[in-house]
Amino acid sequence: MSWQKDLLLARDWLARPFGQLTLLCPSLPLHVSNVERRRLVSIGENEGVRVVPSFDVRCRTREFWLKQRRQWMRDVRRELKCAKVIHCSADGVYRPLWYLAHMAAVKKGITTVLVGPDMDPHLTEPSNLKGSLVCKTFDLLMKRAALHADLVLLKEGAVHTRYAPFAQNTKGFCQSMHRTEDVIQEDCLEERLTTLKHNRPLRAIYAGRFVRRKGLHDAICAIACAKKKGVMVEYHLFGSGPEESALKRQAAELGVSSLVQFHGFVEYGPGFIKELGRYDLLLFLPTEEDTPRMLYDAMAAGLPLVGSRISFLQHRVETDGIGILVGVGDSSVAGDELCRLSAERAKLTAFSRAAAAAGLRHSIEHWYRLRAAWTQEAAQREPPAIQAVAAMSQARP
Repeated sequence: MSWQKDLLLARDWLARPFGQLTLLCPSLPLHVSNVERRRLVSIGENEGVRVVPSFDVRCRTREFWLKQRRQWMRDVRRELKCAKVIHCSADGVYRPLWYLAHMAAVKKGITTVLVGPDMDPHLTEPSNLKGSLVCKTFDLLMKRAALHADLVLLKEGAVHTRYAPFAQNTKGFCQSMHRTEDVIQEDCLEERLTTLKHNRPLRAIYAGRFVRRKGLHDAICAIACAKKKGVMVEYHLFGSGPEESALKRQAAELGVSSLVQFHGFVEYGPGFIKELGRYDLLLFLPTEEDTPRMLYDAMAAGLPLVGSRISFLQHRVETDGIGILVGVGDSSVAGDELCRLSAERAKLTAFSRAAAAAGLRHSIEHWYRLRAAWTQEAAQREPPAIQAVAAMSQARP
Protein backbone atom coordinates (compact mmCIF):
# COMPACT_ATOMS: atom_id res chain seq x y z
CA MET A 1 0.00 0.00 0.00
CA SER A 2 2.95 2.39 0.41
CA TRP A 3 3.17 3.00 -3.36
CA GLN A 4 -0.50 3.98 -3.37
CA LYS A 5 -0.07 6.47 -0.53
CA ASP A 6 3.05 7.89 -2.17
CA LEU A 7 1.16 8.34 -5.43
CA LEU A 8 -1.71 10.18 -3.75
CA LEU A 9 0.72 12.38 -1.84
CA ALA A 10 2.41 13.33 -5.12
CA ARG A 11 -1.02 14.17 -6.49
CA ASP A 12 -1.87 16.34 -3.48
CA TRP A 13 1.38 18.30 -3.48
CA LEU A 14 2.24 18.51 -7.18
CA ALA A 15 -1.11 18.81 -8.99
CA ARG A 16 -1.63 22.45 -8.04
CA PRO A 17 1.51 23.83 -9.71
CA PHE A 18 1.72 21.31 -12.57
CA GLY A 19 -1.77 20.00 -13.30
CA GLN A 20 -3.25 16.50 -13.21
CA LEU A 21 -0.94 13.65 -12.27
CA THR A 22 -0.57 10.94 -14.92
CA LEU A 23 0.69 7.48 -13.97
CA LEU A 24 2.22 5.57 -16.89
CA CYS A 25 2.73 1.96 -15.86
CA PRO A 26 2.69 -1.64 -17.11
CA SER A 27 -0.75 -3.24 -17.42
CA LEU A 28 -2.58 -6.42 -16.55
CA PRO A 29 -5.44 -7.74 -18.69
CA LEU A 30 -8.96 -7.23 -17.33
CA HIS A 31 -9.52 -10.92 -16.67
CA VAL A 32 -6.55 -11.16 -14.28
CA SER A 33 -7.64 -11.04 -10.65
CA ASN A 34 -5.04 -9.05 -8.78
CA VAL A 35 -5.37 -6.94 -5.66
CA GLU A 36 -2.73 -4.42 -6.72
CA ARG A 37 -4.40 -4.03 -10.12
CA ARG A 38 -7.79 -3.36 -8.50
CA ARG A 39 -6.20 -0.71 -6.30
CA LEU A 40 -4.65 0.92 -9.36
CA VAL A 41 -7.98 0.97 -11.19
CA SER A 42 -9.63 2.40 -8.09
CA ILE A 43 -7.09 5.21 -7.95
CA GLY A 44 -7.73 6.10 -11.56
CA GLU A 45 -11.50 6.08 -11.17
CA ASN A 46 -11.88 7.70 -7.77
CA GLU A 47 -8.74 9.60 -6.79
CA GLY A 48 -8.15 12.05 -9.64
CA VAL A 49 -5.08 10.33 -11.07
CA ARG A 50 -4.92 9.63 -14.80
CA VAL A 51 -3.73 6.02 -15.11
CA VAL A 52 -2.27 5.04 -18.50
CA PRO A 53 -1.59 1.30 -18.97
CA SER A 54 1.26 0.22 -21.22
CA PHE A 55 2.65 -3.27 -22.04
CA ASP A 56 1.61 -6.45 -20.21
CA VAL A 57 3.68 -6.65 -17.03
CA ARG A 58 3.68 -10.47 -17.17
CA CYS A 59 6.06 -10.57 -20.14
CA ARG A 60 9.49 -12.10 -19.61
CA THR A 61 12.63 -9.98 -19.63
CA ARG A 62 13.69 -11.30 -23.06
CA GLU A 63 10.28 -10.49 -24.53
CA PHE A 64 10.44 -7.01 -23.04
CA TRP A 65 13.72 -6.17 -24.77
CA LEU A 66 12.73 -7.80 -28.06
CA LYS A 67 9.19 -6.45 -28.33
CA GLN A 68 7.55 -4.69 -25.37
CA ARG A 69 10.27 -2.09 -24.94
CA ARG A 70 9.09 -0.48 -28.21
CA GLN A 71 5.55 -0.30 -26.81
CA TRP A 72 6.83 1.31 -23.60
CA MET A 73 8.84 3.93 -25.49
CA ARG A 74 5.90 4.76 -27.79
CA ASP A 75 3.75 5.35 -24.72
CA VAL A 76 6.45 7.40 -23.00
CA ARG A 77 6.98 9.68 -26.02
CA ARG A 78 3.23 10.18 -26.43
CA GLU A 79 2.81 11.23 -22.78
CA LEU A 80 5.88 13.48 -22.86
CA LYS A 81 4.24 15.65 -25.53
CA CYS A 82 2.07 17.32 -22.90
CA ALA A 83 4.16 16.75 -19.76
CA LYS A 84 5.64 19.61 -17.74
CA VAL A 85 7.64 17.50 -15.30
CA ILE A 86 8.45 13.80 -15.15
CA HIS A 87 9.17 11.92 -11.92
CA CYS A 88 10.93 8.56 -12.26
CA SER A 89 11.82 6.23 -9.39
CA ALA A 90 15.00 4.20 -9.87
CA ASP A 91 14.07 0.56 -9.44
CA GLY A 92 15.60 -2.45 -11.16
CA VAL A 93 17.90 -3.22 -14.07
CA TYR A 94 16.24 -6.08 -15.93
CA ARG A 95 13.43 -3.86 -17.20
CA PRO A 96 14.62 -0.32 -16.33
CA LEU A 97 11.40 1.48 -17.25
CA TRP A 98 12.44 4.40 -15.06
CA TYR A 99 15.73 4.90 -16.89
CA LEU A 100 14.22 4.68 -20.38
CA ALA A 101 11.50 7.21 -19.52
CA HIS A 102 13.93 9.51 -17.72
CA MET A 103 16.42 9.67 -20.59
CA ALA A 104 13.62 10.18 -23.12
CA ALA A 105 12.49 13.20 -21.08
CA VAL A 106 16.07 14.50 -20.92
CA LYS A 107 16.30 14.30 -24.70
CA LYS A 108 12.96 16.11 -25.00
CA GLY A 109 14.11 18.92 -22.67
CA ILE A 110 11.41 18.29 -20.05
CA THR A 111 12.14 18.92 -16.37
CA THR A 112 13.26 15.63 -14.84
CA VAL A 113 13.02 14.53 -11.21
CA LEU A 114 14.83 11.31 -10.37
CA VAL A 115 13.97 9.52 -7.13
CA GLY A 116 16.78 7.23 -5.98
CA PRO A 117 16.43 3.61 -4.84
CA ASP A 118 15.03 2.65 -1.47
CA MET A 119 18.35 1.08 -0.47
CA ASP A 120 21.91 0.96 -1.77
CA PRO A 121 22.07 -2.21 -3.91
CA HIS A 122 25.68 -2.75 -2.87
CA LEU A 123 24.38 -3.44 0.64
CA THR A 124 21.44 -5.63 -0.34
CA GLU A 125 22.48 -7.69 -3.37
CA PRO A 126 24.14 -11.06 -2.71
CA SER A 127 27.94 -11.09 -2.88
CA ASN A 128 28.17 -13.32 -5.94
CA LEU A 129 28.66 -12.82 -9.67
CA LYS A 130 25.00 -12.10 -10.34
CA GLY A 131 24.82 -9.59 -7.50
CA SER A 132 27.98 -7.90 -8.70
CA LEU A 133 26.61 -7.55 -12.24
CA VAL A 134 23.32 -6.14 -10.94
CA CYS A 135 25.18 -3.53 -8.86
CA LYS A 136 27.47 -2.51 -11.71
CA THR A 137 24.59 -2.21 -14.15
CA PHE A 138 22.46 -0.24 -11.73
CA ASP A 139 25.38 2.07 -10.97
CA LEU A 140 25.86 2.83 -14.66
CA LEU A 141 22.18 3.62 -15.15
CA MET A 142 21.77 5.57 -11.92
CA LYS A 143 24.90 7.68 -12.33
CA ARG A 144 24.12 8.60 -15.94
CA ALA A 145 20.50 9.40 -15.09
CA ALA A 146 21.53 11.49 -12.07
CA LEU A 147 24.08 13.42 -14.12
CA HIS A 148 21.36 14.53 -16.56
CA ALA A 149 18.53 15.10 -14.03
CA ASP A 150 17.27 18.53 -13.05
CA LEU A 151 16.57 17.28 -9.51
CA VAL A 152 17.67 14.09 -7.76
CA LEU A 153 15.97 13.00 -4.53
CA LEU A 154 18.05 10.51 -2.55
CA LYS A 155 17.14 8.75 0.67
CA GLU A 156 19.40 10.01 3.44
CA GLY A 157 22.20 7.68 4.44
CA ALA A 158 23.97 5.11 2.25
CA VAL A 159 22.04 5.90 -0.95
CA HIS A 160 22.79 9.62 -0.67
CA THR A 161 26.46 8.96 0.09
CA ARG A 162 26.90 6.73 -2.95
CA TYR A 163 25.02 8.67 -5.65
CA ALA A 164 24.97 12.34 -4.60
CA PRO A 165 28.44 13.06 -6.09
CA PHE A 166 27.10 12.29 -9.57
CA ALA A 167 24.09 14.63 -9.44
CA GLN A 168 24.12 18.34 -10.20
CA ASN A 169 21.12 19.17 -8.01
CA THR A 170 20.57 16.63 -5.25
CA LYS A 171 18.45 16.73 -2.10
CA GLY A 172 18.29 14.33 0.82
CA PHE A 173 14.77 12.97 1.17
CA CYS A 174 12.98 10.89 3.83
CA GLN A 175 10.19 8.48 2.96
CA SER A 176 8.04 8.78 6.09
CA MET A 177 4.30 8.08 6.10
CA HIS A 178 3.00 9.81 9.24
CA ARG A 179 1.34 13.19 9.36
CA THR A 180 2.07 15.99 11.82
CA GLU A 181 -1.21 15.29 13.60
CA ASP A 182 -0.12 11.68 14.19
CA VAL A 183 2.91 12.67 16.29
CA ILE A 184 2.42 12.04 20.00
CA GLN A 185 1.10 15.07 21.86
CA GLU A 186 3.45 16.61 24.39
CA ASP A 187 1.13 15.98 27.34
CA CYS A 188 0.74 12.30 26.37
CA LEU A 189 4.50 11.94 26.03
CA GLU A 190 5.16 13.55 29.38
CA GLU A 191 2.53 11.38 31.04
CA ARG A 192 4.33 8.28 29.76
CA LEU A 193 7.74 9.61 30.75
CA THR A 194 6.47 10.24 34.27
CA THR A 195 5.86 6.50 34.67
CA LEU A 196 9.57 5.89 34.11
CA LYS A 197 10.05 7.09 37.69
CA HIS A 198 8.28 3.94 38.84
CA ASN A 199 10.17 0.69 39.29
CA ARG A 200 8.67 -1.05 36.25
CA PRO A 201 10.15 -2.99 33.31
CA LEU A 202 10.95 -1.07 30.16
CA ARG A 203 8.67 -1.90 27.23
CA ALA A 204 10.49 -2.34 23.90
CA ILE A 205 8.77 -2.94 20.55
CA TYR A 206 9.36 -4.19 17.02
CA ALA A 207 6.92 -3.94 14.11
CA GLY A 208 7.38 -5.63 10.74
CA ARG A 209 8.17 -8.93 9.07
CA PHE A 210 9.61 -11.77 11.12
CA VAL A 211 12.53 -12.63 8.86
CA ARG A 212 16.17 -13.40 9.68
CA ARG A 213 17.72 -10.18 8.41
CA LYS A 214 15.63 -8.11 10.85
CA GLY A 215 17.79 -9.39 13.72
CA LEU A 216 14.93 -10.52 15.93
CA HIS A 217 16.91 -13.50 17.23
CA ASP A 218 19.66 -11.10 18.35
CA ALA A 219 17.06 -8.87 19.97
CA ILE A 220 15.63 -11.78 21.99
CA CYS A 221 19.18 -12.67 23.05
CA ALA A 222 19.59 -9.07 24.24
CA ILE A 223 16.41 -9.40 26.32
CA ALA A 224 17.83 -12.61 27.83
CA CYS A 225 21.20 -10.95 28.52
CA ALA A 226 19.46 -8.13 30.36
CA LYS A 227 17.44 -10.62 32.41
CA LYS A 228 20.61 -12.43 33.48
CA LYS A 229 21.78 -9.14 34.98
CA GLY A 230 18.51 -8.73 36.84
CA VAL A 231 16.93 -6.21 34.45
CA MET A 232 13.51 -7.11 33.06
CA VAL A 233 12.75 -5.62 29.64
CA GLU A 234 9.55 -6.59 27.86
CA TYR A 235 9.71 -7.10 24.09
CA HIS A 236 6.44 -6.62 22.19
CA LEU A 237 6.48 -7.85 18.58
CA PHE A 238 3.88 -6.71 16.07
CA GLY A 239 3.72 -8.56 12.75
CA SER A 240 4.19 -12.03 11.35
CA GLY A 241 6.55 -14.03 9.16
CA PRO A 242 8.41 -17.28 8.62
CA GLU A 243 10.59 -16.90 11.74
CA GLU A 244 7.70 -16.63 14.20
CA SER A 245 7.80 -20.26 15.42
CA ALA A 246 11.59 -20.19 15.74
CA LEU A 247 11.43 -16.94 17.70
CA LYS A 248 8.89 -18.40 20.14
CA ARG A 249 11.06 -21.50 20.63
CA GLN A 250 14.12 -19.33 21.22
CA ALA A 251 12.29 -17.22 23.81
CA ALA A 252 11.23 -20.40 25.63
CA GLU A 253 14.74 -21.90 25.53
CA LEU A 254 16.25 -18.69 26.93
CA GLY A 255 13.61 -18.44 29.64
CA VAL A 256 12.11 -15.15 28.47
CA SER A 257 8.74 -16.29 27.10
CA SER A 258 6.96 -14.15 29.67
CA LEU A 259 8.90 -11.08 28.47
CA VAL A 260 8.60 -11.64 24.70
CA GLN A 261 5.00 -11.09 23.58
CA PHE A 262 3.63 -11.62 20.06
CA HIS A 263 0.72 -9.38 19.10
CA GLY A 264 0.12 -10.50 15.51
CA PHE A 265 -0.35 -8.44 12.37
CA VAL A 266 -1.31 -4.77 12.70
CA GLU A 267 -2.17 -2.17 10.09
CA TYR A 268 0.22 0.76 9.90
CA GLY A 269 -1.43 4.13 10.40
CA PRO A 270 -2.44 6.75 12.99
CA GLY A 271 -4.12 4.18 15.25
CA PHE A 272 -0.98 2.08 15.46
CA ILE A 273 1.23 5.11 16.14
CA LYS A 274 -1.10 5.97 19.02
CA GLU A 275 -0.72 2.39 20.29
CA LEU A 276 3.08 2.67 20.06
CA GLY A 277 2.91 5.67 22.38
CA ARG A 278 2.28 3.24 25.26
CA TYR A 279 5.79 1.75 24.94
CA ASP A 280 9.27 3.02 25.79
CA LEU A 281 11.68 2.24 22.97
CA LEU A 282 12.29 0.53 19.64
CA LEU A 283 14.65 -2.47 19.77
CA PHE A 284 15.77 -3.15 16.20
CA LEU A 285 19.00 -5.07 15.51
CA PRO A 286 19.05 -5.78 11.73
CA THR A 287 21.89 -7.86 10.37
CA GLU A 288 22.08 -5.94 7.07
CA GLU A 289 21.09 -2.58 5.59
CA ASP A 290 17.42 -1.73 6.02
CA THR A 291 15.29 1.42 5.81
CA PRO A 292 12.09 0.55 7.66
CA ARG A 293 9.05 2.77 7.91
CA MET A 294 8.88 1.42 11.47
CA LEU A 295 11.64 3.80 12.57
CA TYR A 296 9.70 6.91 11.49
CA ASP A 297 6.48 5.67 13.09
CA ALA A 298 8.43 4.97 16.29
CA MET A 299 9.80 8.51 16.28
CA ALA A 300 6.26 9.82 15.77
CA ALA A 301 5.33 7.91 18.94
CA GLY A 302 8.32 9.36 20.83
CA LEU A 303 10.20 6.05 20.97
CA PRO A 304 14.02 6.17 20.98
CA LEU A 305 16.10 3.46 19.35
CA VAL A 306 18.44 0.74 20.48
CA GLY A 307 19.69 -0.52 17.14
CA SER A 308 22.56 -2.09 15.23
CA ARG A 309 25.13 -0.01 13.41
CA ILE A 310 23.92 -0.15 9.80
CA SER A 311 24.26 2.92 7.57
CA PHE A 312 20.64 4.05 7.69
CA LEU A 313 20.28 3.81 11.47
CA GLN A 314 23.67 5.41 12.02
CA HIS A 315 22.66 8.40 9.91
CA ARG A 316 19.39 8.81 11.79
CA VAL A 317 21.08 8.59 15.20
CA GLU A 318 23.82 11.03 14.21
CA THR A 319 21.32 13.47 12.68
CA ASP A 320 18.42 13.24 15.14
CA GLY A 321 20.08 12.04 18.38
CA ILE A 322 17.37 9.45 18.94
CA GLY A 323 19.21 6.59 20.60
CA ILE A 324 22.08 4.13 20.84
CA LEU A 325 23.73 1.80 18.32
CA VAL A 326 25.71 -1.41 18.83
CA GLY A 327 27.71 -3.60 16.46
CA VAL A 328 25.79 -5.87 14.12
CA GLY A 329 25.13 -9.18 15.86
CA ASP A 330 26.39 -7.93 19.25
CA SER A 331 23.39 -8.93 21.33
CA SER A 332 25.30 -8.90 24.64
CA VAL A 333 26.23 -5.24 24.19
CA ALA A 334 22.63 -4.51 23.21
CA GLY A 335 21.59 -6.17 26.46
CA ASP A 336 24.06 -3.97 28.36
CA GLU A 337 22.57 -0.86 26.74
CA LEU A 338 19.07 -1.94 27.77
CA CYS A 339 20.35 -2.32 31.34
CA ARG A 340 21.97 1.09 31.18
CA LEU A 341 18.80 2.78 29.93
CA SER A 342 16.78 1.03 32.63
CA ALA A 343 19.18 2.39 35.27
CA GLU A 344 19.60 5.85 33.70
CA ARG A 345 15.98 6.70 32.94
CA ALA A 346 16.71 10.40 32.64
CA LYS A 347 18.78 9.51 29.58
CA LEU A 348 15.88 7.49 28.15
CA THR A 349 13.62 10.47 28.79
CA ALA A 350 15.95 12.77 26.83
CA PHE A 351 16.11 10.30 23.93
CA SER A 352 12.30 10.04 23.95
CA ARG A 353 11.84 13.80 23.66
CA ALA A 354 14.42 13.90 20.86
CA ALA A 355 12.53 11.13 19.06
CA ALA A 356 9.22 13.01 19.26
CA ALA A 357 10.88 16.19 17.96
CA ALA A 358 12.35 14.17 15.08
CA GLY A 359 8.89 12.77 14.39
CA LEU A 360 7.64 16.30 13.77
CA ARG A 361 10.59 17.07 11.48
CA HIS A 362 9.98 13.94 9.43
CA SER A 363 6.24 14.28 8.88
CA ILE A 364 4.72 13.83 5.43
CA GLU A 365 3.79 17.51 5.31
CA HIS A 366 7.37 18.59 5.96
CA TRP A 367 8.97 16.38 3.32
CA TYR A 368 6.37 16.75 0.58
CA ARG A 369 6.28 20.51 1.04
CA LEU A 370 10.03 20.47 0.39
CA ARG A 371 9.63 18.04 -2.51
CA ALA A 372 7.05 20.28 -4.17
CA ALA A 373 9.21 23.38 -3.65
CA TRP A 374 12.32 21.66 -5.01
CA THR A 375 10.38 20.46 -8.06
CA GLN A 376 9.09 23.96 -8.79
CA GLU A 377 12.59 25.40 -8.44
CA ALA A 378 13.95 22.77 -10.82
CA ALA A 379 11.21 23.55 -13.37
CA GLN A 380 12.05 27.26 -13.27
CA ARG A 381 15.79 26.84 -13.69
CA GLU A 382 17.64 26.92 -16.95
CA PRO A 383 18.70 23.41 -18.07
CA PRO A 384 21.95 22.63 -16.23
CA ALA A 385 25.14 22.35 -18.21
CA ILE A 386 26.06 18.69 -18.57
CA GLN A 387 29.35 17.87 -16.93
CA ALA A 388 32.06 16.08 -18.84
CA VAL A 389 31.87 12.34 -18.56
CA ALA A 390 35.38 12.39 -17.11
CA ALA A 391 33.98 14.16 -14.04
CA MET A 392 32.14 10.98 -13.12
CA SER A 393 35.37 9.05 -12.71
CA GLN A 394 36.74 11.75 -10.41
CA ALA A 395 33.72 11.71 -8.09
CA ARG A 396 33.65 9.46 -5.09
CA PRO A 397 31.87 6.17 -5.95
